[in-house]
Amino acid sequence: MAPSAALPQLAHFLRSRRARLTPEAVGLPRTSTRRLSGLRRAEVAALAGISPEYYTRLEQGRQHHPSSEGPGRARQRAPA
Repeated sequence: MAPSAALPQLAHFLRSRRARLTPEAVGLPRTSTRRLSGLRRAEVAALAGISPEYYTRLEQGRQHHPSSEGPGRARQRAPA
């Protein structure tokens, strides 16, 4: 599969996993001002050790050469 063809699949995967995780599942406190049940992009980026801007580009399918290192670190910390 060509790298550009995999971008929408990667973006969908990241969005779906972020929506399924709760802050409690990864050791973050739930705040009363939270408007969504899943994690915020900035929270996932911090867990992965990457910038929120880079994570946003990955999730929106705008990063043409994604690194396998950052998302792998978040995957190790989060339940499947």
